[in-house]
Amino acid sequence: MDESEVKEKKKKVRKSNSVILTPRDIAILEFILDMKFASIEDIFEKFFKVTLAGEEAKSNEWAVRRLQQLSKAGYLKGVHSFSERTKFYLATIKAYQEVSRSKPEEEVLKPSRVIDHRTFDHDRLVLEARIMLENKQAASCWVSDKKLRSSTELSGGLTLSNVPDGIYKTETGQKVAFEIELSKKSPKEIISKIKRYVSMMRSENSKVRVFDRVVYVCAKKYSYDLLVKETKIYGDLFEVMTFAGFFGEGNSYEPQG
Repeated sequence: MDESEVKEKKKKVRKSNSVILTPRDIAILEFILDMKFASIEDIFEKFFKVTLAGEEAKSNEWAVRRLQQLSKAGYLKGVHSFSERTKFYLATIKAYQEVSRSKPEEEVLKPSRVIDHRTFDHDRLVLEARIMLENKQAASCWVSDKKLRSSTELSGGLTLSNVPDGIYKTETGQKVAFEIELSKKSPKEIISKIKRYVSMMRSENSKVRVFDRVVYVCAKKYSYDLLVKETKIYGDLFEVMTFAGFFGEGNSYEPQG
């Protein structure tokens, strides 16, 4: 194969691996950059469930096809969690660069290189909760924990493990800090965080008061009972829910212990 044939072959490969990105593609890439990873079903529920004609899609075929194209073009990479057969997609540096070019006025998060198995269950639940709330139009302008950890301005000064799992706006414009409690934390740890949140919500400084209310969703009965008890005196500043109360009866995340 001579030099001209090699160049032509490379040109064809680049062309076959390229896609013209649509606004929806940019939104998908940004969503995965924010939430660390997402499955085909997650992307279908968020971006493809309702067709352009306003009807409910009959299958996830278009989501599958588009994710395959984005992956082939180098914007996504498919990986598997150690505990599941489900494929999850991570965004790549190429996706980060493209979203950054498309949204120069915004801070775009760099991609997660791998799935962190220590936080996988928790991260996946937060992801599903976000999709559910946004599909119900109960939440908008979601700020992920990943983004909150990257900016003390967005988090009101909170750092690392102290940030909530997300902050979103309700239909009325109220800002809500969202927390999913999976592990069994000590009363001291929970009470300390409650007091920190109350201090922020009651602050006169708008840079500190970055949310107006906190919603807790608890996997364990112990956590639910403790949070209900300790937040009761603060009235509407807190809402504490079980997994059944939030995700619906018959879900696979019933509170235990």
